[in-house]
Amino acid sequence: MPTSETVKKLQAEARAAYEKHNTPERAAAFRLQRGQAQTNGNAAAGAPRGPRN
Repeated sequence: MPTSETVKKLQAEARAAYEKHNTPERAAAFRLQRGQAQTNGNAAAGAPRGPRN
């Protein structure tokens, strides 16, 4: 089934918006922030830190 021009245009706009908002830099910043939040949450919950000897 052929794709209409309107659908192609909307797909191109969605692709451009996704690429604009989901850059590798933003993904890296999100991973760093998520890791820090997880670390803080673990500390608040009383998780042990350091090596377990």
